Amino acid sequence: MRGKRWTLLFAACAAGTALLAYPASAVTVKWEDLTNAQQKAAYQSLESENESLRAQLKELQAQTAAGSSADNNGGASADGETSAGSAADSDDAAPADASDGNAESGADAQGTAGSGSGGGADSGSTAAGSGESAQTQRKDTATFLKDIGASFEKRQTEAGTCSADQIAQMSASDLWAYRFRCAEAERDFYEAYKGAQLESLNLQYLCDEYCAGLGKQYKAETAWKDTQDADKTSQLYSAGYYNRAYALVELHDYYSLELPDGYQDLKEAVDKMNAAAGAETRNASADSAAVKKVQELLNALGFLCGTPDGICGRQTVSCIERFQTMYGFEPADGLIDDELLGQMQEMLNRQGA
Repeated sequence: MRGKRWTLLFAACAAGTALLAYPASAVTVKWEDLTNAQQKAAYQSLESENESLRAQLKELQAQTAAGSSADNNGGASADGETSAGSAADSDDAAPADASDGNAESGADAQGTAGSGSGGGADSGSTAAGSGESAQTQRKDTATFLKDIGASFEKRQTEAGTCSADQIAQMSASDLWAYRFRCAEAERDFYEAYKGAQLESLNLQYLCDEYCAGLGKQYKAETAWKDTQDADKTSQLYSAGYYNRAYALVELHDYYSLELPDGYQDLKEAVDKMNAAAGAETRNASADSAAVKKVQELLNALGFLCGTPDGICGRQTVSCIERFQTMYGFEPADGLIDDELLGQMQEMLNRQGA
């Protein structure tokens, strides 16, 4: 069985008294019954409550210390302690395998050719900072598409500050500085969306993918400043480029995201990566009627794979893998069988319930 069942009990205690974090009483739920957004919201709520409990505990400890100090030292007060929440940043994805190649031309000069992910979000999903409500992190589809389009255009504007001739004449140090400026142009989007929750699980995946790509490019800047290692820097930057490219191309093709400038370079990069990966054949023996049904279910669930035609290509398999990943079904192998059909139909029924 690929379906993995989890049981989650939310509880926390302080000073010997049980304080239930979420909800108001101890509740046992099946993890698989929650959507991805609900899972993230649950963890965020739990972390927020735990942070509050830690702050309360420290305050009690401080008060106890103050009382003890007053008894022993004639009323001297203890310094008050506060608990500072730290934002969890899970963009620490392993760098993708990248090979050295010719630096890309064009406005963004993204880096050398290499292999990005395109197959799964590289831990791009992050938890909201401690104490920050899930509501403040939730983004609707229209806002997300508007913001990511504006972020891409902002990057292209920065990239356009240097001509192709100027780029060609840059030293290695100047070229990397230019590329890092291009990436920094998207810093606002990254900070706003690296912990965001979206309405659609497929858009959640693509958002996480894009943020993972930006995260890798910011790590590339750190690697360059620390080591001046061109190979390591190129691997990180190129891997981030392909994370971004895969997300942008799909958003353009399936969600009508407008990318008037620079899109063709992204499309060509993704096409090259797909060609290098070879033809998609893992469901070659699947019945065309079953494939068409899967495609219909994918579209209904929000994992857009195009017009159902009974032909299982790369986009269909990619969407199957995302469905399995986002709903917690293991393994996320992209294979079409009766179990997959049952899982998809069950999730669709729950959405309509």
